[in-house]
Amino acid sequence: MTTAELLNARHRRVRGRNFGTNDIAAAALPYMSRMRHQVPGIHSIVLGTGDGIHVCSIGLSDNVDAARLAALNSSMLGISGAQAGVIDPIDPDNQDTVVAVALPNDQYIGMAKIEHSPVGHLVLCLFARDTQLGMVVHQARQAAAALAEWLEEE
Repeated sequence: MTTAELLNARHRRVRGRNFGTNDIAAAALPYMSRMRHQVPGIHSIVLGTGDGIHVCSIGLSDNVDAARLAALNSSMLGISGAQAGVIDPIDPDNQDTVVAVALPNDQYIGMAKIEHSPVGHLVLCLFARDTQLGMVVHQARQAAAALAEWLEEE
């Protein structure tokens, strides 16, 4: 690793063993790393449980930020799912919402739900810049589906 790479190294953390989800992190981190390096614009990814516990992350400044974001992401996705249920009350349990947030300076957040019965569900959150909002939504949806399929195979 070059000096420049070491100086630009970002947070990469797997949650501690006491929480029982290192198997999820071990499965997800390689996929998250590939996505971060292969998809233009994505700079950080956080995976958390539906109740807001940090599972693993890549590209953040520290583990405190990762834990905060995991908690906020679960709340934001839960609220958006409830709103979707109000808009379409026919089948509120089958609302596959994707949350997209546009920030200043062409930065975006996209998050999606991943069904994983051992923990209820997971929340995948992508952070991107210098791309289009539609691409972030597409990538969040696609990555959530791919991770869900991968986790089912275990």
